[in-house]
Amino acid sequence: MSETTSKYKAPALERGLDILELLSEQDEAISKKDMVAKLGRSVNELYRMLAILEARGYITTEPESGKYRLTLKMFELSNKFPPMQRLLNAAGTEMAKLSEKTQQSCHLSVLHDAEMVVIAVQDSPYKMGFCIRLSARIDVHGSGSGFAMLAFQPEDQRRAILEASETPEPVIESVLSQMDKVRQKGYFIGASPQISGVTNISYPIFNSNRQVEAVLTMPFLTLNSDSLHHQVVSFEESRLAVADAADNLIHAIGGCTPE
Repeated sequence: MSETTSKYKAPALERGLDILELLSEQDEAISKKDMVAKLGRSVNELYRMLAILEARGYITTEPESGKYRLTLKMFELSNKFPPMQRLLNAAGTEMAKLSEKTQQSCHLSVLHDAEMVVIAVQDSPYKMGFCIRLSARIDVHGSGSGFAMLAFQPEDQRRAILEASETPEPVIESVLSQMDKVRQKGYFIGASPQISGVTNISYPIFNSNRQVEAVLTMPFLTLNSDSLHHQVVSFEESRLAVADAADNLIHAIGGCTPE
């Protein structure tokens, strides 16, 4: 859990947020004893907060073990935010069509706390493909999504975002030197720094204020048509398909591309 840097203190609220953040990081439900140990707080500090969070539907206890886990309430609340809801509603259909057409996976991500966070994914319908998990956090300085997001920020904001992500200064300078080229093209294409054979195709999704709301990325996986014995959609065809899907998403949320 991250420590608050605010000059204002609300101990009860902080305890509640600590619990929610802890549970969000767990693959399985955890006991009150484990929660006390991980948070470094006493049972008395957590008891009342656990009861309130459960009564409000944010957490629940497993009947047999009595261990705690998150419910889907926070996910439901986040999806009530109108701009994001419109984008997610449109993305479901567009991303499914895109993957069906190209036989490639794709994902949608947004900038949050100086990282790109994946908010929607569509796996390839083919038996092989590359995919990324929902809610994954991606380095803004080392991803197609991050480059497409940064390129359309004001220059001072680009550096501020990279510094907030604790990117080393030499890397910051390297990234910033590429931004104008990406902005001029209107999208990013580049080899994945993590996975050999994968080329990221990333297109920004602009809102009505001509700001980047999200980024649509296809981690294009190079397939061998000779060994697969069927038609493989080319890289350029796939890029154009991503461009069309991005345009459709911009239109769906009433967005406008920069002049």
